[in-house]
Amino acid sequence: VWVKWMEQRVHGEVGAVESPTGLIPRFEDLQRLFKEVHGKGYTQDEYVEQFTIRVRENLAKMDRVEKFHRQSVDDSPPEVFEVLAAQRERLEALQAAKGDYVSPLDL
Repeated sequence: VWVKWMEQRVHGEVGAVESPTGLIPRFEDLQRLFKEVHGKGYTQDEYVEQFTIRVRENLAKMDRVEKFHRQSVDDSPPEVFEVLAAQRERLEALQAAKGDYVSPLDL
């Protein structure tokens, strides 16, 4: 399903929801793809569980990634740190507006 969604996304056949860390699938597209690919349903509860933005956990992971690059990768391009900083800013803004756990339905 995930590969099929990516393939359809590349060809402009499905949309996406913008999140602080990138684009995520829309519920209705996954619901249709689960039916087509696996012949089974996909619930909104499953979607929310899989795609809820866990802000604190994302920020902690970003700290680990940045620390690794600063300490272990001598030639990390500056863009790595620029992307991390931009994502951090978007996550912190989301956290301030909506809390530590944000449903994809609220993006």
